[in-house]
Formats: sequence, C-alpha cells, structure tokens
Amino acid sequence: MRLYALMEQGQEVTARDEAELAVKTFPGHLELLPALPDAWAKSGSVRGAGARGGFVVDLSWRDGKPTEVRIRSVGGRTTTVAHGGTSRSVTLRPGASVTLRDFAR
Repeated sequence: MRLYALMEQGQEVTARDEAELAVKTFPGHLELLPALPDAWAKSGSVRGAGARGGFVVDLSWRDGKPTEVRIRSVGGRTTTVAHGGTSRSVTLRPGASVTLRDFAR
C-alpha cells in the first residue's frame, strides 16, 4: 500500500494520498474503498476528492461499505464506479452530478 510505504520511508503523506485509500481513480474508472484502513472502516467520508478523467467525488461509508457516492463532472463524460464485485457505468454531461446510494447492497 503506497501510503504506508511512504510513511515507513519517512516521506510526507498528502491529503491526496489519504483520499486514494477511499477512492482510487483511473481515467474512466473509480474504485471505491480499495484500501480502507481498519481504523477508518466503521464510518467516514471524503469530500471533494478529485478523480482522474474529469470528476469530483464525495463518498460516505459505514462498516467498510459505501453508503453514498456523489460524482460531479468537471469535464468528464463516462466512468465506471466499482466496489467489490459490483460496478455501474455513469454518463454525465459537464457540470452535472449523480448520487448513488446503498451502492454495495
């Protein structure tokens, strides 16, 4: 895990590094909660995480599972949102947003 490797090396850990524990992004793909530390699993949220491909993500979770994710396009058009074995395709026009609730039911 990149964050822990950086910490072990004594390097500075940024807010972006911490946000990637909750939302890992690639152009055209958002992976929710890919490396959530046990200490954060009970509940939490990330707001305003910039996602590759032209999106901004707000994410809330409980018991290590996403409860709500809001995706806003700042230029992106289509992305896949995934958690565990579930994925959804999202298509937005720039400036639009969508909220997915109970994503991991």
